[in-house]
Amino acid sequence: MKVLFDETYVSNDEKRTSRNIWYGYADMSVDGEYGKVICLNEDLMCSLCEIVKNDISINDTPIPAETNWYFYGNAVTQDAIGDNIRPTIMVRERDGEFITNFNISDHDFAVNIDAILLFKKDFENRLKSIYEVQVNNV
Repeated sequence: MKVLFDETYVSNDEKRTSRNIWYGYADMSVDGEYGKVICLNEDLMCSLCEIVKNDISINDTPIPAETNWYFYGNAVTQDAIGDNIRPTIMVRERDGEFITNFNISDHDFAVNIDAILLFKKDFENRLKSIYEVQVNNV
């Protein structure tokens, strides 16, 4: 994956900063019977965790109030009405808490939602552990 953008924004009242990092193009799709489907595996998990670990902004001045990551998949699928969908994994860190969200096709929802939810839970737990180690080592 390569960094597409790395930008920091300041709120209108200048009291909060938000760092946003976009990555393209993660290898997270495989060919399925009806087209591309999302493939969430240990290699992808490790790669995403390593990127977040390297990007955690605990040493920045000022420390952003939150950091957001956007990981775009390398393949595009179509949904039932013909729209193109690029799988995307989004992560937000605020105060050491991580929230992840996935943009997926309707087909991925139908066939992969259980695996996606398991990956999401494990990913958030791993990210929290990584953050705690980073903070304790500062």
